[in-house]
Amino acid sequence: MVAATINRFAALFDGLAKGLFADPRYGPVVERGLADGVHRNPDLATGWFTTAYFHRPEELPEEVREAGLELDRMVAVESPLWLVGPRLDAILAVPGDLDRMLDLVRGVESEPSLLGASGHLLTVARAR
Repeated sequence: MVAATINRFAALFDGLAKGLFADPRYGPVVERGLADGVHRNPDLATGWFTTAYFHRPEELPEEVREAGLELDRMVAVESPLWLVGPRLDAILAVPGDLDRMLDLVRGVESEPSLLGASGHLLTVARAR
């Protein structure tokens, strides 16, 4: 089983990166999501995600066990690489830089303390 999840902190990161907090309606949406994981976009504002449950990374192993599966691994989809933002084109343009960056990111993609820094996670599990 491969499950894609939205990280509890994704709306916060997205709001900071895209300047969404300039809209006073956005802050309360993020605050609620951070508190209980329930992200609601009551006004259906474009770019604010849909209504969904946003997971904390440490919740996923227990959900896997409750489903009768054995956790294989969890990885950060964006990893810390999302922080490079507009500089990504410049990184991709230099083959040596790209290879070094990808090696570093692969080295931390499953680091538990960094899973919360990625907006999305992949959880891989197998039948017991």
